[in-house]
Amino acid sequence: MSERGRAASWASSAWGRPVLAKVREALRIVGFSATFAVVALVANLVVLLVFFMTAGSLDEVGSPLSYTAVDELAEAFDAAGTPDETPQLPKGTIRELRDADQWAMLVDDAGQVAWSLDLPEDVPTTYTMRDVATFTRWYLRDYPVVTRVCAPGLLVVGAPKGSEWKYSYSTNMGTMVLFLGLFVMLFVTNMVVAIALARAYARRSWAERDHARTEWVAAVSHDVRTPLAVALADADTLAHDAALDHRQRARAERVVGRVEEVSSLVADLNVANRLSYAMEPVEARPVALAPIVRSVAAEALNDDAAGAHPIDVELGEDVEEIMVRGDAALFRRMLVNLVGNSVRHNPEGCSIRIALSRLPARPLRRRQCLLVVEDDGRGLGQDLLETLRRAPSTELPEHGLGLVIVRRIAHACGGQVRFMEPEGAPTGTRCEVRLPLA
Repeated sequence: MSERGRAASWASSAWGRPVLAKVREALRIVGFSATFAVVALVANLVVLLVFFMTAGSLDEVGSPLSYTAVDELAEAFDAAGTPDETPQLPKGTIRELRDADQWAMLVDDAGQVAWSLDLPEDVPTTYTMRDVATFTRWYLRDYPVVTRVCAPGLLVVGAPKGSEWKYSYSTNMGTMVLFLGLFVMLFVTNMVVAIALARAYARRSWAERDHARTEWVAAVSHDVRTPLAVALADADTLAHDAALDHRQRARAERVVGRVEEVSSLVADLNVANRLSYAMEPVEARPVALAPIVRSVAAEALNDDAAGAHPIDVELGEDVEEIMVRGDAALFRRMLVNLVGNSVRHNPEGCSIRIALSRLPARPLRRRQCLLVVEDDGRGLGQDLLETLRRAPSTELPEHGLGLVIVRRIAHACGGQVRFMEPEGAPTGTRCEVRLPLA
């Protein structure tokens, strides 16, 4: 694998790790949010249950009165049939009532007490229908009571004063619907709050990591740039040293080419770093493309001493007024990468064409310009073309890093890029960059 391939492979793995880290972080956010929502929902249910226990009517649950004993007494009086007959009362039931300091009485249909057990002195022995309606589910002279209807009449069992708190709760169906709606709102609110908190935490964590990564890449690039410049100067000196033979100067020229490739890769990594962790180019402003096209073409022609890569520049009449919003340095890097790709992949030589023009206006669409860079070389190959046609991602490929940077720069400036084979040509590469006008 070439030096550039190994560097691109390192870049791909280096950028792949942050992607996997963010995926894991996103999964942790979802897991945390779901767990938080479930826990909060359970807590809400407990609160609502406590509410119903304290505000609702749960009748016999938790009462100090023994309802089993009350039911056994009612069954005994049902077996007796009439108040005049003495029922066969279960001795265990009587003992249970007396152990709890409770009392009982049987009120016949005339409102008279026909039978009693440990009846308190302050409890009346005669009752009207109004009296019965008053104490049936509440209190009788401050004694909490429970009643049962049996054949001889109404059985009443009472507990000591202050031993039970009896109250009632009722509501309409509209309130119940409102309660269900409140329950759903509580769950949704818990989920939204959980996601917001987790997302805020994750964004802060990602920002800190991205900032550290950006500083690290910038520092490494700065440290690498100086020794590369020294190596390039020394190799260039050797390549033009008349004291060396032709073979040694050729080796020095190859070293110059490799050092220039590494320098270009470092520049691409810096650009990729800027575009991967920023929503738009730094200091975006209106930029004229025509001067950049001329400058890049002139530099490429000056570097092509052998004339193996002639460049034809086509600029329309009104392209001098074309302004796009972005960063001039990024646009220059984009064009340098496109021209450099044609030169690098066609060492035997090829013709390069650069064209800049306005696109016709379309309804409900911003005006755009079209930048085309194409050559008649050997082409990129189907594998690399398929890679470049896939949706953009934060991962960097092993090959074609410069072209991926081209696509990222265009997307960061609101544009689109297409890589294809030239129409009507057997070989070659064509890149179309569409950019909205500023």
